[in-house]
Amino acid sequence: MKYVTKQPLLSGGVIERNIIELNAFDKTVFSVISTCKNFFSKIVSHDKYLTKKIILRSEALALLSDDELYQLLKKQRQWLCCHSLDDHALIETFSLIREVSGRTLNMRHHHTQVRAAIALLRGEIAEMATGEGKTLAATLAASTAALMGIPVHVVSVNDYLTERDAQEMLVLYEGLGLSVGIVKHDMEMSERREAYYCDITYCSNKELVFDYLKDRIARNNKLTNPAFQCELTTDPDVAERLMQRGYHFAIIDEADSIFVDEARTPLIISGEEKFGDAEEKLLRTAMIIADELTIEMHFIINEQGGVQLTPQGEKHLSEGSTTYGGLWRSREYRESLISQALTAYHKYHLNKHYIINEDNEVQIVDAYTGRVTPGRSWGQGLHQMIEIKEGLELTKPRETKAEISYQNFFRKYFTLSGMTGTCFEVKKELRDVFRVDCSAIPLLKKSQRCRLKINVDLTLTDKVKSITSYIQTLHETGVPVLVGTATVSASEALEKSFLSAGLPCQVLNAKQDKEEANIIAQAGQYKAITIATGIAGRGTDIKLSPEAKKIGGLHVIITELQDSSRIDRQFYGRSARQGDPGNYSLMLSLEDDILMRVIQPSLRRMLVTFASVGLWRNKLGYSLLRMCQYRLEKLHYKQRIQLLNSDIKRQRMLSFSGKSEYD
Repeated sequence: MKYVTKQPLLSGGVIERNIIELNAFDKTVFSVISTCKNFFSKIVSHDKYLTKKIILRSEALALLSDDELYQLLKKQRQWLCCHSLDDHALIETFSLIREVSGRTLNMRHHHTQVRAAIALLRGEIAEMATGEGKTLAATLAASTAALMGIPVHVVSVNDYLTERDAQEMLVLYEGLGLSVGIVKHDMEMSERREAYYCDITYCSNKELVFDYLKDRIARNNKLTNPAFQCELTTDPDVAERLMQRGYHFAIIDEADSIFVDEARTPLIISGEEKFGDAEEKLLRTAMIIADELTIEMHFIINEQGGVQLTPQGEKHLSEGSTTYGGLWRSREYRESLISQALTAYHKYHLNKHYIINEDNEVQIVDAYTGRVTPGRSWGQGLHQMIEIKEGLELTKPRETKAEISYQNFFRKYFTLSGMTGTCFEVKKELRDVFRVDCSAIPLLKKSQRCRLKINVDLTLTDKVKSITSYIQTLHETGVPVLVGTATVSASEALEKSFLSAGLPCQVLNAKQDKEEANIIAQAGQYKAITIATGIAGRGTDIKLSPEAKKIGGLHVIITELQDSSRIDRQFYGRSARQGDPGNYSLMLSLEDDILMRVIQPSLRRMLVTFASVGLWRNKLGYSLLRMCQYRLEKLHYKQRIQLLNSDIKRQRMLSFSGKSEYD
């Protein structure tokens, strides 16, 4: 059995894996090997055998005194530093960590967490259901690798989860003699460097990648990687400019969110561009012209969500170019500028794609988490056009200094692993792009989750009424309800309807992101009604009150299908955790955004008419909405692959010019 292995460490050096792209034949062979390996492991049940041995050995260690356990741990660490990890060493190391965890945290890893940790050390994605204890499971793999002398990065989706997980597990790591670093948004470079040089580093995905880009800029953008490694050996001061020391072993929490949902947009470090009165006048003129254009006549919005000018729209711009002169005489420039302006008007909407904070700043809302993303801005003048649209003061555009896609960054790790509640829908993509397999971890307790109903209304107004009526019925019985919406505006519309009906509720969206954990943690209380956007609260436990358990547990209501079925599965996975009772329902409409974005108006009217017939409305309407969701999943997959290929192509072009990715 192959587990994580040590790589040579350079003092202050940057160690990373070189990726060799696979052709179609290689991918097929790799896929067949992975499938056979998974099939063989299920038949042999090797992980089950190892888990049983680990728990038995751990129970034997419970008889030792603290000093005896410490001496055994010290001896095992010395052995691991000189040898590779095999099954026997794995059993001994996991047993020691499990016993130390019991004595420090008063928690011992149960058998499903042990199996998940084994998968992590093999460099796989462990699919564990919500509430199964991923945070504790990660400590087995992270501690084992750190005891071997391998630098470990434990990556979460935000600073709150990063700090929470590290602080909760800190006493265990200290009991094992390991150092732990935490990287957060407001830390200085020296603090970050110290955190990265710890045995185990907890950080968010964005902070990790941005620090990588900052290190690239710190290389003066002149050195190729081999030349840089050479300079490190001759000039120790060079290492002081860097924060990170390489990419050896990573454990990615919520791996599907990072590897898939956030992988359609590259991460960019930028500086301010020159922006004067002439540039501002161009943008304001574009917004004025765009406001005069009519949809269908001058432009259309295609299935991919892009704006496309019609021949009549192009003619209209050409005729107006003589009036404005200058750059407007260039067909390519004016059409690009107007397309951006139309995008600002018709594709990006307040309280859906962005909010305006208390400082009158436009802040982007992450489409998948419902959280604001401080410091991010749209490029190519789009951000400034939205500020013009909202009547705000214009910020300066940003100039790209360094960029990389998530796909290319995380493939730099010699061993890459992760945990998530949903990954099997995208296991082929994870295998092809990141070369990691998915491993399904069995439930600790049998799930009691039930789907109660699917309701599809004709209009959004009817849907809001149906949801309000349904929740009123549930509220009278005391059942706690978690309502999932796709946008900030939808959550606020439901809140208004609930309050009008006398239903007290808590709202969690991008405007309340600072109180996220506290709000979502209370969603399991008797008679609680919580409205949340997207997968807000992901990573926070919803604990049921005794009264709520007696009456059926948490009831999750999905009011709109997300762009991916995985996200829907994550959301209704908030109920019935760890064997608790719980239910979920879907209450949708034929005016939901997902249908509007995918199907053209004329075809949509025909399909809606057909789907709205009598008793078949719910079944046909749901099938239609799922079809739209499937098409969006395919589209987003193509976008992610296109971004990866574009990133690879850019690096190859740089290499032909005598440079590299680091230049």
